[in-house]
Amino acid sequence: MVKQIYTNLNKTNEAPRNRGFLLAKKHILSARQFSREEAVTLLGKAATFEKFNKPGRADTRLKGHIIATLFYEPSTRTRFSFETAAQNLGAFIISAENSSVSSSSVKGESLEDTIRIVGGYSDAIVLRHPELGAAERAARVSSIPIINAGDGAGSHPTQALLDLYTIKKELGRLADLKIALVGDLLYGRAARSFCQLISKFTNITIYLVSPAGLGLSGDVRNFLVNQGITIFETSNLDKVIAEVDVLYMTRIQKERFENEKDYLKLKGSYKLNKRHLKKIKANSIILHPLPRVDEIDSEVDQDRRAAYFRQAANGVAVRMAVLDSILS
Repeated sequence: MVKQIYTNLNKTNEAPRNRGFLLAKKHILSARQFSREEAVTLLGKAATFEKFNKPGRADTRLKGHIIATLFYEPSTRTRFSFETAAQNLGAFIISAENSSVSSSSVKGESLEDTIRIVGGYSDAIVLRHPELGAAERAARVSSIPIINAGDGAGSHPTQALLDLYTIKKELGRLADLKIALVGDLLYGRAARSFCQLISKFTNITIYLVSPAGLGLSGDVRNFLVNQGITIFETSNLDKVIAEVDVLYMTRIQKERFENEKDYLKLKGSYKLNKRHLKKIKANSIILHPLPRVDEIDSEVDQDRRAAYFRQAANGVAVRMAVLDSILS
């Protein structure tokens, strides 16, 4: 059964404008803070960087700047793409890839003190932290821009930007879309952030597909209602898979569960395979923020609709646009 949860067709889908965001020295903490105008501007800038600034061909506009990547959780795509983006713009990198064990936090130093110290060595800090709200805590004491690269189950704004950039590249539009979000929608910061950003565009329908107990949280639901988004909810992927333009898969996140038994009960709830490919529309795309565990079979990778590796590659151009916007 597919249950319609919310619809509010009287809203305009236009968030209040904050024209100051794209000016220098602003924190990037949540996908909610972008207006549609700002998101479109950033995506346009990313397209320019992708066209004229290929990886390995350095620009000099951020020459002399130092970007600190401060990661308290493991990361491959986000950290590497930020560091590649910074180097492509001519900036220097200082990096702590496992700050929970390789920084002075081991000695008991607070996040706030670490931010104050690193802020004295750099011009912007890209922060990933397991604690919800950590980026906001950092921003309150930071003298330089903080870019939230993921704070627990909270927000991941640059992931949302690259998701939208991928959709625009692959489908040619960011309006008139039917989208299925599948998997862990409660703890998945990528899903939360994606909802907050795609909701700024018109005629969006979102199908929430999750096992019991991992549905989208109430605050994001309410945000979508206020933005005029139509939402349907189901636990059955097969019921909606033929309807959507974008199939956004996510993993069940083991690290967010306190009890491993609870995780094991839900692990493997959804597994996309060749059987599903027969049902998906010919011109649809499959996304995933990665890493995947077992929710997409490797046999799907060869299908042209599988866009998740292209999606990951798009992170460099998008993060170049972000760094350029706050530092140039």
